Amino acid sequence: MAYIPNVYFITTTYLREKTPIQDNTDDDILYPFITISQDLTIQQILGETFYDTLKDGVVNNNLNNDEDYLMRNYIQPCLAQDVLYRVYPHLLAKPTNKSISKERSEYSEPIGLDEMRYMRSAIKDTAEFYARRLQKYLNDYQYLFPTYASPASKDNMPRRPNNYFSGIYIPGNPTAGFNVKSWDEPYYGDNSCMGCGNNDYFI
Repeated sequence: MAYIPNVYFITTTYLREKTPIQDNTDDDILYPFITISQDLTIQQILGETFYDTLKDGVVNNNLNNDEDYLMRNYIQPCLAQDVLYRVYPHLLAKPTNKSISKERSEYSEPIGLDEMRYMRSAIKDTAEFYARRLQKYLNDYQYLFPTYASPASKDNMPRRPNNYFSGIYIPGNPTAGFNVKSWDEPYYGDNSCMGCGNNDYFI
């Protein structure tokens, strides 16, 4: 399958609706992290073959019903939380041509490093929940997605249960990574994905 550049599974509008990211955050800051999260987390959960299949379906607007349901109810919520985790430090400090500077205004004070670690750890917990949720759905219903169940033999990014999810080192957490463990507990009744967006995919 040919390389498909710059395919976004969520819009920045969706990202702002589903996370605490403020409306005044520049899209130029958010778009690179959507790509990074898709490549580092979503691609590893899906495997490269299925990931490319979905990218192709977004570009050509021909996702089937099962793929569309997976995208809207599982991939997009997972991706939004993953992006929030990765972009969070960059919302507080911005690199310039001279140094890395903190954002400051007349009416607000930037949080300290310890506070940022605490907040980012909480965000990471949420991101891991949605990643496990996505992974369990795929494992339970992989027969609906042939290129997930049977990836191409030359797939150089096979799906894997444990994504790497680099972050700031937090004392007491020696791995400091994003370990998506297997999720064997049942879903909570018949609850559907509450609050998932209905936005069109952004290409």
